[in-house]
Amino acid sequence: MNDVALRAKHWQVFLFLLMPHFVSWYITDPFTDRILSLISIFFLMTWVVLQVNALSQLRANRAGYSVSWFLTSVFVVLTAWSYSSISEDPDFYISSTKWHGEGLGGWLFFFTAFAFLHAHWFPGSMLKATETGSRPDVSQGVKEFLLYFFWPVGVWFIQPRLNKIWEEHRWAQQALQRLGTDE
Repeated sequence: MNDVALRAKHWQVFLFLLMPHFVSWYITDPFTDRILSLISIFFLMTWVVLQVNALSQLRANRAGYSVSWFLTSVFVVLTAWSYSSISEDPDFYISSTKWHGEGLGGWLFFFTAFAFLHAHWFPGSMLKATETGSRPDVSQGVKEFLLYFFWPVGVWFIQPRLNKIWEEHRWAQQALQRLGTDE
């Protein structure tokens, strides 16, 4: 397995995820700023989806984890954020600094907020399950959830753990390959 989500260093991920924010400091057009916000959330969701994909390949027989439900949550977040970025709907607005929903947009807002929280809870729970070998309960997964939710700080703690999982998996694969040889 040669997966970039597990091999990347924390500083590389940090710079990748913050790049749209750095660019937005020099942009004065509100529409371009909304598009940069959309790109930022797309990068964040891509990082999380790549991690979940890699971790699910490592531990394929993990009971209780529905990757399709997770991907649905990511799709809902990206779709709602895209709609908010492109349209000028006063009843539904999402950006990196402000969330607003009224009327029918309020119901969409609650559903999107749940999907956003789930998109951060799922990889945290899966990371903890991969490290411990068993599915964590809610109290054991809170730390990982918070690290994913507050990702500018969390990436410095999450990515080294992912690097360690990748190294352990790589060494295990090499040991299995050498088992039948005379080395």
